[in-house]
Amino acid sequence: MLLSADRVLPFVSLVSLFAYFLFDGMMVDPKRKILFLGVVFLFLASDTIVRAFSKGIRKEDQNRYIAAVFGIAAFLLSVLRDFLDLKPIAGMNEEVSAIPRVREFLLLCVVLFSLVFLLQIILLEIGKSSLEAQSNLAKSKSSLLQNAVLGFLFVLPILVAVNYFAIKRNYNFDLSSQGKFSLSQISRNLIKPITQDVTITAFYPRPLEADGPANGDKLTAFALTRVRPDIEILLDQIKSENSHITVQFINADVEIDLLKEFGQVSNGTIFVRSKKQSSLTNSTPFAEERVIAKEPKDLEELERKLVAALLNVTTEQKKVYFTVANGERYGMAFRALPNEQVNRFVSSLQFLNFKVAELGFAQGWPSKLPEDADMLVILGPTVPFSKEAREELNKYVLEKNGKILITMEPKGSEDFSWLLQPAGLKFSSSPLIEREEKPGFIVAKRFPENRLTDLLQKKDMGILFPYSGYLDTDPKAPTPFVWKSETLLESGYDAYQDLNKNGKMDPNEKKESKILSAVLSPMSLTGEKTGKIILHTGTSWVTDQFIPYVMNSQFSTVSITGLFQDNIVAEIPLKKEEVDTITLSDNQKLVAWAIGVFLFPGFILAVGSYFVYARRKHSMLEV
Repeated sequence: MLLSADRVLPFVSLVSLFAYFLFDGMMVDPKRKILFLGVVFLFLASDTIVRAFSKGIRKEDQNRYIAAVFGIAAFLLSVLRDFLDLKPIAGMNEEVSAIPRVREFLLLCVVLFSLVFLLQIILLEIGKSSLEAQSNLAKSKSSLLQNAVLGFLFVLPILVAVNYFAIKRNYNFDLSSQGKFSLSQISRNLIKPITQDVTITAFYPRPLEADGPANGDKLTAFALTRVRPDIEILLDQIKSENSHITVQFINADVEIDLLKEFGQVSNGTIFVRSKKQSSLTNSTPFAEERVIAKEPKDLEELERKLVAALLNVTTEQKKVYFTVANGERYGMAFRALPNEQVNRFVSSLQFLNFKVAELGFAQGWPSKLPEDADMLVILGPTVPFSKEAREELNKYVLEKNGKILITMEPKGSEDFSWLLQPAGLKFSSSPLIEREEKPGFIVAKRFPENRLTDLLQKKDMGILFPYSGYLDTDPKAPTPFVWKSETLLESGYDAYQDLNKNGKMDPNEKKESKILSAVLSPMSLTGEKTGKIILHTGTSWVTDQFIPYVMNSQFSTVSITGLFQDNIVAEIPLKKEEVDTITLSDNQKLVAWAIGVFLFPGFILAVGSYFVYARRKHSMLEV
């Protein structure tokens, strides 16, 4: 009876598992479903239960129990997969969660375990029938072969699982002491919550393409091939943290047909793009930022810049209002002066997914501010603000945590003393000169440490800042201050103030660095107030005439995006290579030389001689 059960029950277990897969979808009623699962599990485990209670756990049945483990595991994982097939919940995007990926992995395990269970049952029964008709020696050989095959089937799921994780997750192990090839935990925390699809396109030549005739400057191309491996590692790390991020590499010197949607681009540039939430008139459908990395030193800040770019292009659309009631550049008065307009600045904001609107008397200003105003921009007002407008602006920042960008007009009558005095500052409209042949023109290259300007690229080129005034400390300012001031940009020590406006440097004038841009934030020890004001002492630098200068456009947009950026981005550590140098004394060098030349070779010779002597002695004893 037991012999027939040994032959029948394994196939009963096998049939019950595949019958479950066949009829599971037909069970709709929850009570019947539970009963069905219980019956299937009972038949599936019947062979194991009968064998364990009738014969006890024997070594000969080890492979039987292993096969049963695979069958039961396939059944239980299939039940778990069905349980994770949750109904859609309002407000929850299932595609963003990890549930689909978990169910995909469980399906792979179920198929794999079921296949192994099927093969093991068939092989065990064939082997058992074969052993009954063979001699003892043949039995031992057949048992050895059978164990080898079953051992392979046991290792197979492990190999497939390792390969699955290697493909899906692509783990990298960073063995550098400084974590040079790993994302910081801050970066991971900022990247994981991103829910928009982002494409990172890096323009770099491959090593074998650096010498091609189409590359032009071969020296530059070779330098780019040196930094490409590090950039690939970093981008792979970023991609593995969030499934919404995709990465591609293009050689801008060779794959010219792929450059149509990017416009004018050169190798050494990384484009970070995300699709805008809504299409804006006369603008591209993408929010985009560019990061430049051409030399090894650029890699130090690359992680910080890429994370900042990812946050900027995926931030939800913000509403920016430009005031027009006080002679600002955005108003009608400057529409007839092409060089004085700010169309390029406005277009760059729209390109970064900001929605721009006008704020004037027709919109109720200054009686009230729109409720949907995420930021106000005041460009070069020439007429002083009324008391009502001043109170509304202060209230907007201090009470509603609003953001304001202000560019001052030295020739206007609004000096913002009502805002600067509570910060301990004062404005001077005296022009600054750097070169006598170009009075009023300066290239500001001094950037004090500030999280808003840390991410600027090509700082050494400076900001073309013409026709501006400057800020200075005001010893007569009433205390305590309402605003805390931080310097963003200074003129540098090549500029001097032209007090008498004669266009040249007089004996009573000296070169000194003056404050051109500052950030004002509420004096709050609790850190709960997030309102901020960025104030620039000139407006011409942001107009259509001067904003094409390479750094002006970047500085103008950073003045906006930086206010909405998470402060923690500045805490991402730089990837600086710290090489520890060890200096040896003359005696230490002598010791190292002696060890390398005499002691180490002598040790190898002694060990080898002893090994040869021991082998010969052992051979002689055997003879």
